[in-house]
Amino acid sequence: MTDLSALIARHLPAPGFFDTPMDGVQLFRVDAPLSRVSTVYPPSLCVILQGTKRVYLNGRTYVYEAGQALFVAMSIPVEAEILAATPEAPVLGLMLSLESRVAAETIVACQAARTSNAPVASAAGADSLSGLGVARWDPAFTEALRRMLDLLGHPEAVRVLGPGRVREVVYAAIQGEAGARIRSHLGGGQEMARIVGYVRDHLHEAISVDDLARRAGMSRAVFDRRFKAATTYAPLQFIKAMRLNNAALLLRQGATVSEAAYAVGYASASQFSREFSRQFNLPPRAWGRAHERESVGSPSVPFISGPTTVAP
Repeated sequence: MTDLSALIARHLPAPGFFDTPMDGVQLFRVDAPLSRVSTVYPPSLCVILQGTKRVYLNGRTYVYEAGQALFVAMSIPVEAEILAATPEAPVLGLMLSLESRVAAETIVACQAARTSNAPVASAAGADSLSGLGVARWDPAFTEALRRMLDLLGHPEAVRVLGPGRVREVVYAAIQGEAGARIRSHLGGGQEMARIVGYVRDHLHEAISVDDLARRAGMSRAVFDRRFKAATTYAPLQFIKAMRLNNAALLLRQGATVSEAAYAVGYASASQFSREFSRQFNLPPRAWGRAHERESVGSPSVPFISGPTTVAP
């Protein structure tokens, strides 16, 4: 474990993020405690090599530390914090996107290779698996991670071997403790992940829960039950949480209140301000000033497509 964290520290000697040349792989370092702040995690693996992080999802707390990873199978609104970090003992880790080309191809290939003796979780079984959880590394995942990180600093090796090493990490994750969760939401039982992706990409538009149920090919009652099992939120609660958390991200990036409100689908800035204040206990302008440029070791979330453009 120590040598893996040393690899991260060598390539990231100062706090922040490092986009590696490998598809969908980003390193991060945090040198000071970070207060609990709202964000949106995209489909990804957040692997901790040193230190501890906390994530809060609709009343549930997830703590993960060195030797563990947070598996996020679909875009989801959360709160995150780091209670302890110093320049001498930083929190070190990496994010691996599950939406990158290499990761997506690996998940599809694993799904296709599964035999009738090892079927993916059924729709009913998938009800018990939410789209977020913490899992321990196993020896196969640790070795795959080591092999991938060993390429850093060797440009030719990254170009030639990088995609294969990323594939090994994703494959090891699928075969490990979090495999059922990843397969359920990104393999055969991917209806909820697809619907969550639609919500994420259309926050600036009017979204009807009945329309989402039709898109999933389910009755409203079945859709409501499966959606809550996957996300922990009722559909309307999820849409609102996604809108407000994405607006919080935009405010942290310097957007005005009107820009943030419009970008996430609010026609009225005053209504947005009321709902934001109820959620975060501060008016949006004050919240943005308090948290401007703050980060919690998550990758930058792509800006929501919509009529207003704010620099990411």
